Order: sequence, then C-alpha cells, then structure tokens
Amino acid sequence: MAVSPSPSPFLVDREAGDFAWDRLRWLIRMRWVAMLGALMAGLLGYAGVLGDVAWRVMFGIALLGAGYNVYLWRNLRSDALGGQGRGPLVAQALADLVMLTVLLWAAGGIDCPFVGFYIFHVALIAILGGPRWTLVACGAALAGTALLALPELVPALRGGVWAPKPPLDIVLPIFAYVFTVAGVAYIVSHAVAELRDRERALEAARDRAALEYQLLSNTLDELEAGLEVIDDDGHVLWRNKRAEQLAERRPAGRWECPGERRPCESDIEGRCPVAQARQRGEPGRCRFAASVDGSERVYEMMVFPIDSDAGAGPRVMNLYIDRTQATLAQQQLMLAERLASLGRVAQGVAHELNTPLATIATLAADMRRVLGELVPSEARNDIDESARLICDETRRLGRITQALLTGGDLVRARIDGEVPLSAVVERARAIVTAGGRSAAAIEVDASVAGASVAADPDRLVQVLVNLLQNAVDASRDSSGTVVWVQAQVVGDEVVLEVRDEGPGLSEGLQGRLFEPFVTTKPPGEGTGLGLYTSYMIVRAMGGRIALEDDPRGGAVARVSLPRAGRGRALQVLGGAR
Repeated sequence: MAVSPSPSPFLVDREAGDFAWDRLRWLIRMRWVAMLGALMAGLLGYAGVLGDVAWRVMFGIALLGAGYNVYLWRNLRSDALGGQGRGPLVAQALADLVMLTVLLWAAGGIDCPFVGFYIFHVALIAILGGPRWTLVACGAALAGTALLALPELVPALRGGVWAPKPPLDIVLPIFAYVFTVAGVAYIVSHAVAELRDRERALEAARDRAALEYQLLSNTLDELEAGLEVIDDDGHVLWRNKRAEQLAERRPAGRWECPGERRPCESDIEGRCPVAQARQRGEPGRCRFAASVDGSERVYEMMVFPIDSDAGAGPRVMNLYIDRTQATLAQQQLMLAERLASLGRVAQGVAHELNTPLATIATLAADMRRVLGELVPSEARNDIDESARLICDETRRLGRITQALLTGGDLVRARIDGEVPLSAVVERARAIVTAGGRSAAAIEVDASVAGASVAADPDRLVQVLVNLLQNAVDASRDSSGTVVWVQAQVVGDEVVLEVRDEGPGLSEGLQGRLFEPFVTTKPPGEGTGLGLYTSYMIVRAMGGRIALEDDPRGGAVARVSLPRAGRGRALQVLGGAR
C-alpha cells in the first residue's frame, strides 16, 4: 500500500497505531507556536502598546500551555494519555480552544481581531474528529464568542481593553486576518493531500485485492474447487465459478446444499456442518454427489466459520473439493481386495472340485460306452449327445480348475488355427437349452454357418453361454419367445450378434455393464461376473464386445473377433493388461 513519506496528522483510521501518536506530536508542535504567540502578546501588553490588556493572564496561559506540552511530550506513549483514536486528539484541540477563549478575554474580548482564530480551531477539530465533533466544535466556538461578548453587557466581567497604539491598530487586524486564512489553508491543504494519499492507497489496495482475487479464483478453477461465503442469516454473499455451477439448480440468494441425488444435509454425526458453523462457530465437513458438466462428481464440503461484526452470528466459508478421483481410487482398491479374496476362495474351491470332476468325467465316459453297447442305435442319439456334452464340459471345467490351482489367468486364450463359428454356437446353445431350461427358442441364422474366427474355442463357448443365458433370462422376464444369433463379416473381423426380446438395458447401468459385480438380476440369481469375464476373454482374443439397446426392441450383444487367417501366427495371447 502506498503511504505518504511524512504522515499527515489529520486522518485517524490508519493501519498502524503509530500514526495516532504522530498526530499528537503535530498538535504539540502547533501548541508551541500558539504559546509563543501568547507570550509575545503578553510582552506587548506589558509594554503597554496593546492597551489595557490582562498581560499577566497572557503570561499565565503561555506558561500553562508550555508546561502541559512538556508533560505531553514526556508521556507521549503512556496509557495515561487515553490511547489512540479520535477522543484524545479532539480533547487536545478543545483544550486549545478553551485557552484561546481565555487569551481573547484577556486581550479585550469581542473587540480583539484574533477572534477569527476560532475558525482555525473549528477546522482542525472537524478534520480530526469528523461530523459529530464538528458540531461540538461549532458549539464550543459559539459559546466562547458569546462569553467574549458578555462583558459588553456586564462591564464588570471585562478582562481587558483592546486599544493598540498606532500603527499596531492597523497592522494587527491585518495580521490576524492573514494568519487565520493561512492557518486554515494550511490545515485544509494538508488534509486534501492526506486524502489523496488515502485514495491512492485505497486504489492500490483495490488493485492488489483484485489481483489476489484473480489468483485465488484461477487457482480454485484449476483445482476444480468451489468457494463461497454465507452470512449469519444464510444468504450467499459471494461464490466463485465452480460454486455457482454446483448451485445452478438451487434458488438464488439463500444457501442450500448443492447435493442432488443425495444432499449433504448432515455429517457423520447427524449434524449439518453449515448449521453448526453458523450457530456454534464450529468447523465441519461432509460429502455429496452432484452433476457438473454432464458428469457425476463427488465433492467434499469443508465448512469454516468466519468472524463477523459484534452481535451478529459468524459468517461461514464453504470450500468444495472434488473427491471423485479419490473416491474412484478407493472403490478400485476395495474392488481389487474383493477380487483378490475371490481368487483365494476360487483356488480353494477348484482344489475341492478337481476330484468330483474327474469322477464325473470317468463315469460319463463309461456311461457313453455302456449306452453304445446296450441301447439301440435309433434311441441312442439324444442320450449320446448328452453324454458327450457331459464329457466336454467336465474337461473344460478341469482346465479351468487347473488354471486356478496353478495361479494362471482365467481369461488367457489359446488360439489354435481356425474355429468354425457354427460349431461353437451349437455347442453353446446345447449347453443353455440342456434339460429344457430355456423358455425362449434360440434361432441361429444361416450366416453363422460360413464364418470362421481365430479364437480359443473353449473360451469362446464360455462367452457365448454367458450371452445366450443373459438373453434367455431377459426374454423370459418380458415374455419374449425367441433369441436370435447371426453373424456378418466386416473387413478383417467377424461380428457375432445375440439379440433378445427383453426390456432393454437399464439407463443407470449402461456405462457399467462390464464392471465386476454389476448385475441387473435379483440377489441370489447373478454374481455380476459373467459380462466382466466375457469382456476380458474377448479382449484376450484380440476382439471387442459391446452391449446396447436394439432399436427393434430388447438388447443386442455384439462380439467382434479376428477373421480366421489373421490369427494363425498367434499361438498364445495373454489376458489384456
């Protein structure tokens, strides 16, 4: 802040307390000049050139003022002087006005031309004290003038007679007029200079405040943080851009929690942190969810009380910090822990499953051999197909459990040459419809028959079983009767589509369908791992998978895989990282 090199003694409300003492020093210097004038007037009166004046009183006033000045100077920083502020300064100026009244009474009263010095004192007190003390000074000056005029009515109260000898009878009135005008001009000019310094200082302060505000605003914008200030009545005094965005759907004026789906009405102890800050002056914090720029964000609101005027409740500052990434990281860590726990459980389960799976495989092979010997060939086909499926699936389960036990990747794909898509689809359809479990018919389009892909047949069967089972379940829930499977060649890829007659995709889950543990099925009917596992397997085979609403109704799942011939050189593809 720009400050005048030599602080003027007029303005009272400055940032540093030393300026109050500087003003008092200035008044002391001014009184020395006044007492010097009183001493000279006493000497002239003693010489008899001013008429019959009370020169002894003049000497007394000069000695009294000088002694008081010495006392003030020696105790300039003492608390006995009343501290800093307008009161002590105005009191000193009023004391000078009283001494002026006594001097004028001793010099002849109202006839003395130095009566105009009252103007000097009124201007001084007005600048030091402000409007209220200006009225007091005017009243004191009028009262003093009345007292000086009173001896004209009561001669016994006269203190002296003003009758200067020539040429002083002409020189002294002129000197009094010139000195009064010069004194008032001196005070006013210095006051104006101080006001100009104050204006420059305020302008510099405004510029600095604007710069600091811009820096703060830019910093908060870069950090995607919101800031707002609320008064003790709950009205918003100020908020930055991010806080405005958070409060877009809230009424203007009064503060309301910007949380949308789950408003942040209370903290973990059941108390509203903003209400606590306003009522008790206690800081607090809580979290809420809000939509910003079209995306769902999680914000933490940190509440801080701010001191306000005496008698009023505290103001409150709310700082909004974007905790979305931290929340996602926390959720991902929890998910990783869940997956790790699931992996440990899966290894234990795989160990226990190995023995019964081996037994089932052995018995299925024996059953198929015995059926071939005992059952007539015309009745053997369906039973033989079921036995073959049992053998194939137990072998597939054996490979899965072995991968779990050896710490392998469940989505690791082994690509061996060309895989006819029709064979994989038929195998998956047979598994889904085995035992008449499927309420909807699965129709395979002729386009599937001519397509071949570079894929792991067992892993592709696993993906198709998941997709077909989801489609059958969705069709059953909305009384659908058919699930369609078709394929088409698009460039170097084969796109396999599975379409159902279900209700379509839930709007809230469209972006999370391939996340683990996300499911639309009722509790106990789905784990939320089918689509996640399918997604990872398809990626491991160098393909893509998508699930979206079908314009004709229901949903359609699309699996894009490399066309046979492109993947011959790829023997083993690890899970996508």
